[in-house]
Amino acid sequence: MSNTISEEQSSSLHWQKVSPWAVVYFVVYFSMRFVKDGLLNLLPMLVVFVTQVENKLFWAQVAGATALVTLLIYSILYYINFKFCISDDHEILLNKGVFKKERLTLKFSRVQNVNIAEPFYFTPVNLVNCIFDAAGSVTQEAVLPGVTKAYAQQMRKQIFAFKAQQQPDEQTTSSEHFEAENSLRISNKEIAKFGLMSNMAILAMAAIAPFINVLVDFLEQQIIAKVEGFYQQELGLLASAATFAMITLIALLVLIAVMLSVGMSLIRFYNFELYFKGQKFKRIAGLLERHQLSMSMDKVQSIVIKQNLMGRLLKRFTVECLQASGGGIAAGVAAKKNKQTLVLPVLNSEQVDSVCQWIYPWFNSKKLQFNGAERALLYKNLSLYALIPSAIVLLGCYLGDFNLWFSVGVLLILAGLVTLAYQRYGYYLHEDNGRFYMVVRKGMIGVHYRVFELYKAQSARSISTYFMRRAGLKSLYIQLASGFAFIPYIKQQDADYIIDFTLYQAESTQRSWM
Repeated sequence: MSNTISEEQSSSLHWQKVSPWAVVYFVVYFSMRFVKDGLLNLLPMLVVFVTQVENKLFWAQVAGATALVTLLIYSILYYINFKFCISDDHEILLNKGVFKKERLTLKFSRVQNVNIAEPFYFTPVNLVNCIFDAAGSVTQEAVLPGVTKAYAQQMRKQIFAFKAQQQPDEQTTSSEHFEAENSLRISNKEIAKFGLMSNMAILAMAAIAPFINVLVDFLEQQIIAKVEGFYQQELGLLASAATFAMITLIALLVLIAVMLSVGMSLIRFYNFELYFKGQKFKRIAGLLERHQLSMSMDKVQSIVIKQNLMGRLLKRFTVECLQASGGGIAAGVAAKKNKQTLVLPVLNSEQVDSVCQWIYPWFNSKKLQFNGAERALLYKNLSLYALIPSAIVLLGCYLGDFNLWFSVGVLLILAGLVTLAYQRYGYYLHEDNGRFYMVVRKGMIGVHYRVFELYKAQSARSISTYFMRRAGLKSLYIQLASGFAFIPYIKQQDADYIIDFTLYQAESTQRSWM
């Protein structure tokens, strides 16, 4: 095997080492760990450094050089101690660590996906990262960095073959000859729109927050002063020049955040390709790292279709195929962190229906007939979220001698938003070839759909307040392995029927979904 540089015989196990180029992976990995986790812990020290230390440039260079040398030494030691073994018991064994040695054992049967990532720094030497994902695993993700692509594909084939023997009904597809029945390619121009739709702009603002003072000073010296002079001299806006200059500064900061968001989207989803064959997805995307994700259709717990305000303006949706995660209120977050979520970043309505029909052939977003929430929900939310806040604003306007019509405008806006949210709530039950599905809708200005098969539900429960019970109403929660579905204010008999039928499907269906 070309990526193996040394072997060790211990307790009849055939231990192997990855390529020396894996040191580059460890340097990048621990650098990212430091940026994500270490900077926050070092924030008090950085404050002291900025406020108290003289000759900052010299000491910053010393600290940077020391950190770089420490990172290189630690990465080399980590590589020396990093060994892996494929045991006869169909297990992946990893020995790793420097000061704290760790043995990680991952059974073939628990592996959900074998993903292949091709970082840009491995491209010249034709190496990849082989990533083993297990259900609900976040911190215990197994990665073999710096192995050949042929070896990674061999491992994928070996694991899927073993799982096929354990679960004969499960269909597996070799990635070596993946001739797709269906395929989808998203242009980079469309990917850039995802940067406008997503919350990456907020993350980008958070990323530049530590440098905001330096950035503001630079913009003020290099740009804002000139802009202010332009407003004064050319437009004659002497009194308002500083105000216009500040508006320009804010606009520049927002533009920088948006550009960073677009850049982050392109790095993540560059040259997006999606293939589907034999009940299996294969996705390839990424600029700095061409990450390859495989996902069996049966492992998809639910499909989430989202459209926010910007998505509505662009007439685009984001689709997520969710696998099992840790559950609870953080369900779905663990899967995303562990790259177990298949994200289709930006699709039009026709593409959404096309992709969803690969999994659910009956799905057609234009023909879904939703059962809405009862009007009691609208009356309650109008009282709590429109009338009461507007009355408070009215009182403030009266005491502060403001125009009372302002409170009327607030009432109309809040009432409109509450009405939109009420109209979005709905659920739809569908039967197709003896299998039962549910679509749950919510939203306000945008829209959010969750599509799932009933037998994959983990639990179902209802809640009702005193006034809801008097009106014969209940709100319904259905817990999934990838989040939950919430249906508010439906008739009591409908809620009881959905709970009983969902639990019956979950208990009586023998098909595996893990």
